[in-house]
Amino acid sequence: MFALGMLAGCQGAPTPQDVLDVESPQAMHARRAAERAVKPQETFGNGATRIALITALMAPTGETARERDIRDGASLAVDELGGGQLSLLVENTDGSPQQAKEAAKRLADQKVALVAVSTADVPVGTVRDGLGSARTPLLMLRGNGAERPAGTFAFVSDRIDSAVEGASYAAASGRTRLVALLPGDVSSNERQRLERGLAEYGIKPALLAVTGSTAFPGDAASKAKLKDIDAVILVGAGDPDVAALSQLRANGYLKPNAMVLGSSGWTAAAYKRPELSGSHLCVFGPENGSRMTSRYLDRYERAAAADAAYGFDVIALAAGLVRTKGENAINQESIRSPSGFIGAAAAFRFEENGAVRRTCAIHQVTGGNLKLLDPAPRSF
Repeated sequence: MFALGMLAGCQGAPTPQDVLDVESPQAMHARRAAERAVKPQETFGNGATRIALITALMAPTGETARERDIRDGASLAVDELGGGQLSLLVENTDGSPQQAKEAAKRLADQKVALVAVSTADVPVGTVRDGLGSARTPLLMLRGNGAERPAGTFAFVSDRIDSAVEGASYAAASGRTRLVALLPGDVSSNERQRLERGLAEYGIKPALLAVTGSTAFPGDAASKAKLKDIDAVILVGAGDPDVAALSQLRANGYLKPNAMVLGSSGWTAAAYKRPELSGSHLCVFGPENGSRMTSRYLDRYERAAAADAAYGFDVIALAAGLVRTKGENAINQESIRSPSGFIGAAAAFRFEENGAVRRTCAIHQVTGGNLKLLDPAPRSF
């Protein structure tokens, strides 16, 4: 109070104009909301290399937090990483195939180097048709299980990717007797991806089963076929999944120190379940306290979720290529660089077929929350 009084005394009494210039919190929030209001076309930055993003932020049902976060993460990255070399052209559509195609046509006319698409339901072919004969790389902010024609790259890591990377973490610590439990809603595509991903790490599960339809009885004959299990992949965390894990424990299938490996498909409610305490999870997303999360919070007054990191990483990819190889460096071949890229969500790279792979941080469920054990590796 003394310091404030001294300051006021030095400055003199406020004039009427000074009073008028003081912005109330309500006015400040209204001004910022107006500044961030969605427009059909937006441009961030003024660099020569143009990166594009097609969203559904003007959908009749209103904007989603997911797409807003992607757009805002990408916009932030232009300022943080662009170095004056990049500009971001955002086409905000209603999410319909027709508007997405028209947006792609406009972007092709502006000779963009890369197009990212966050709309959830527009077919890839529709966007490619809009781009015409251009071989512009497409980054679809969808998972590895989605449609992926030539020249198209997945950009979102899902629960299967998380389970595979978690299993590799367990295998690296010498845990080779592994059971994989899949939730009842698992698709055949997801099951195949899990088996393929584990095989790439040299992991062959002793059992791959769907919870709710598989029992683990306590008789000696059953246990003889499946014993000394030292790791369990639990992709889901619903009641049938937890019940299957409890059966394995109660009936003596697991070693005392067996590791339970969850996935990014677990919800926060799962962390509160006592049966899942001590589980390990591979988590994709920005690290709390990083430069990206701090800048995002300062600018948008909300925490950066994984989708904000994906938007940021679209620009991180482009910035990395342009910075090291020049403004014409972005093409389908350079995107497949085996060394990959560094972004807000750790390191990532693309397989020959356009699938994305990400390193992830390993967390442990402790006291109903996640505790960081091992930060995500910054390279492959």
